[in-house]
Amino acid sequence: MQKRRCGRTGLDLGVVGFGAMRLHGKDTKYWADIVAEAAEAGFNYFETSHRYCNSTSEEKIGAGLKGFRDRVYISTKSAPRDEPGADDVRRAIDESLKRLQVDYVDFYHLWDTKLHEFENIAARKGGTLEGIRKAMDDGLIRHLGITTHDTPENMIKLLATGEFEVVTLQYNLINRTTESVIEEAGRRGIGVIAMGPLHGGILAAQSPLFESLVRLGAGISAAEVAMRFVLTNPHVTCAISGITSSDDVKADKAIAENIKPLAGAHLAALVKVFEDFQASNGKVCTLCEYCMPCPQDIWIPGVLTLANAARLLGLVDEARRQYAAFAKGWTDSGGQAPCIECGHCVERCPQGIDVPQALKRAHELLK
Repeated sequence: MQKRRCGRTGLDLGVVGFGAMRLHGKDTKYWADIVAEAAEAGFNYFETSHRYCNSTSEEKIGAGLKGFRDRVYISTKSAPRDEPGADDVRRAIDESLKRLQVDYVDFYHLWDTKLHEFENIAARKGGTLEGIRKAMDDGLIRHLGITTHDTPENMIKLLATGEFEVVTLQYNLINRTTESVIEEAGRRGIGVIAMGPLHGGILAAQSPLFESLVRLGAGISAAEVAMRFVLTNPHVTCAISGITSSDDVKADKAIAENIKPLAGAHLAALVKVFEDFQASNGKVCTLCEYCMPCPQDIWIPGVLTLANAARLLGLVDEARRQYAAFAKGWTDSGGQAPCIECGHCVERCPQGIDVPQALKRAHELLK
């Protein structure tokens, strides 16, 4: 697997990393085997959190990486709003190490942290940052990073604090708003981990759009085209792939071993297509599921993903067929998602999507 230097950490990370956010629905051994397969295949950056998968992700990663510790880098994280004090975050760190079955982690991120949360919670006396720094002094953490969905302007201010050696942010063909942040990180010697390079899997779907780009020579699959776009940016260290199967491991390995920057003509064509899409469709759901649970039991990411598949990828008939299955349970609201506009999902959405309006637009498209 090709590798890139992660800023001033001096560590070389594989260009595709193992994202452990989607390790649901199987037992620990199943996922441990997938993790071990990935490590054996050359993946060396494994990204998890103490809250992923109902707090089971770290355990699955730890079980899979037994015997591989000296050849992999492990990243986990916690949010200042959840662990606001030094003692709080130290407990979270100790629990993570226990689940991961390791003596230290290579990276620890402040998770989903906005500028005001960093300033008012993490950086205050006795706050999260103080606890993390103490854990670093004790040898439990090697490098400090931050994961953020804040505005680009605020992200740059976070980098300017000088506290972080790596930043994890969203970057893909649909969401290019962080390009100025990525450039600033490169200037400061801060490693960049790109999350959501396939935008929740949307950009991996074979479609008329991507078939045309593949024919142009931009890649052999939709996923490769999307990954090539992200990794064409020279300041991106690693793109995190949400791996859920052995097939994913093999496909991502093939991409990571042969990745090349996109040619200028291909890059321009891709950018034009997605700029036109965003101009007419606005922000797009990434399937992060931060909006869940919904008090009305609406599977919001599922509905919005079907709308995206229809609008972006041209998969209208299939999206309408699947939407009809949802609509069978919504007879009291005429087959439309029974949203009561409580606003909980809007508050939680890191993309800033007006979810109730998005559900209405999805219904109009898919009914």
